Order: sequence, then C-alpha cells, then structure tokens
Amino acid sequence: MFQTLVLHCVHQYKGERSLSAILHMLTGKKSSQTFQDVHAYGLTPFFGIYRSLQRKDLEETAITLQQNGYLKQYDNGNPFLTEKGQVILRQKWNDFPFSFLNGMHFHYMDQTYWSRLLLFVQTASNIAMGEHQFIPVLDQKEIITWVKQKYQKEYNQLPSHLKELYDELSDILTQIPSQLAEMIVYRMTGYHRYGFSKEQLALKYDISIHDVTICLSAGIHFQLSTIVSNPTRFPVLFSYCKDCIDDIPLTQSAKKTKEWLDKGFTIEQICRIRNLKESTIQDHIVEFALVDPTFSLHDFVSIETAQDISHMAEMLNTNRLKAIKQSLQDKYTYFQIRVVLATVQKGGSSS
Repeated sequence: MFQTLVLHCVHQYKGERSLSAILHMLTGKKSSQTFQDVHAYGLTPFFGIYRSLQRKDLEETAITLQQNGYLKQYDNGNPFLTEKGQVILRQKWNDFPFSFLNGMHFHYMDQTYWSRLLLFVQTASNIAMGEHQFIPVLDQKEIITWVKQKYQKEYNQLPSHLKELYDELSDILTQIPSQLAEMIVYRMTGYHRYGFSKEQLALKYDISIHDVTICLSAGIHFQLSTIVSNPTRFPVLFSYCKDCIDDIPLTQSAKKTKEWLDKGFTIEQICRIRNLKESTIQDHIVEFALVDPTFSLHDFVSIETAQDISHMAEMLNTNRLKAIKQSLQDKYTYFQIRVVLATVQKGGSSS
C-alpha cells in the first residue's frame, strides 16, 4: 500500500519535485512551498497522513521501487515513473482505501479526535468494571484533561453514553472493508484488553508498519468525514471532534496576518506590526488563496497580471515558478505568480 502511494506521489509530481517533497507532504510540513505543492499537484488527500515517517524509510522504499524497475531518476535526482511503474500503479491503486483519506481537511484534528476516543473508551470501560488503577494509553496533558472533563460530564449517564458510542462506531465501521474495521477495533484498549501496537497489527496482517499507518489514517479520516457530514446521526462521536473543526484550516500565524489584512492594513504595515519579513506575510497570503473561498485575488494583482500568469502556466503545463517567471521575461515577482497559481489551483478565476 505504502509503495503504491509513493508511486502515485511521484506520478503526480511529474518529475518536478524531489523525494523530499513527498516526505514533507506526507509528514504535513507547514511550509508555504509544501502547502502550495499539494494543491498544485493534486495531493491534498495525503497531506499529513504519515507524520512519523522518517527520511531513511522513504529513501529505502524508493530504492526498492527502483530495483523493481518502477522508478528512475533524472540527472537532478528527481524521481519519475517508468512505463512499468505506471502499469503497476494503475493495477494496484484501487486495491487500497486511498479514497477515504482527506489529509488537508483532517490533518489538524485527526489525532486529537482519535486520542480522545481511545483514552475515553479505556477510562470508561475500566471504571465501569470497578478498575480505577490503569496505565493510560497516552500521556498528552491536553487529551487527559479533555477526557477527565468529558467523563465528569457523562458520569450520570455513562452506560447510555457508552451504548450510543458503541452503536455509532459500529454503524460507521460496517461501511468500510472488514480488515480495516478490525484494525481500528484492535487498536482500542479496554478493561483487561490492551490495544494492538502498529507492530502487532503488521505481524497479524502480514503488512508493513507503513501500510498499517496509512490504513489507520484512512479509517480515522473515514470516521471524521462521516461524523462531520452527519452530526445529527452521530451526535456522540461528533462531541469528540466538534471543537476541533475549522472551516478554513490555516496556521496560527497566518490567522493573525489575516486579522490585520481584514482590518485594512497593508503588507508593509503588517510586517512592522508583527516584526516579520515580507516573504513570511506573502506566504500567509498564498495560504489564504489556497483555502479561503472569500479570498480576493485582485487585492494583490491586477486582472491583466493574473491572466498573463495563468495562461503561461497552462501553456507550459507546469507549476515550476522559475520556468513561468522566465517565460514571462521576469515581468512578475514570484509572489505574484504564486498567489495567482494558488487561486487557480483552488478552483478560482484569474479574471
């Protein structure tokens, strides 16, 4: 599964990005370049789905794919798919639940939701059986605090809460492949029942730990997608994630910049107020262009400029900023090119 995903990423990047771009995308690196790339190359579902991925593991996977004849490298080191790689990608892609993944929408909340659920189930099931001494499955202070407050709130109706939680989760898990549903359940810890580690799941299903990680992300994202789109049908599960929902997912720093822009301040003024470089504020504006449906492109570039840039990008069939800039005789800045491409990639208009 992981090897197939790497092949897909290489295919989407069209030889224009290195393995590092894949690593940054899968680990959810919060940089302007990574953020714009995942939109530009159609990889938003996979952003941040494997935050623990190590560079050496990705490089070893790439070497294996090269040895199998699926990948080659250009002189600059950027990987590309061979004809054999394209064939195997088409054959394997639909074998896995990649369609469940929605990293760009859920990377900022998936682990919070899942950690809350795991710890609450462990806590409630143990206390319900009279066991008050147990080792929590995780030790994040904010998760423990949230679960304590949740438990106190549900204490008087705990049996009904657990029954509804079970019913809602069962409803969702019946909608996904049985092996994936099993993996989700095996991860849960209860009274005298310890959840499986990723290593144990890998052994049980004879797959790699990389595959386990991607599968679990897919299962969690499917839950969130189902819950968030049907909160009245899944009110109990919705209570585990509702305070995490953000209609416009931005970094905290970008949100502060947006507040100043909304008040009418210029980029130069915001730089002075926040003591940040102009390039940082420009990065934030590109973020807005990618995710904010109310973003106004022409507050930053003219209609003529936007049309020139978008037409050149389309003609060249590339997202490489340098190639676009040079083809336009360096007439426009990198920021102007980036903000136009971001708007177009989101589905907006350059006119």
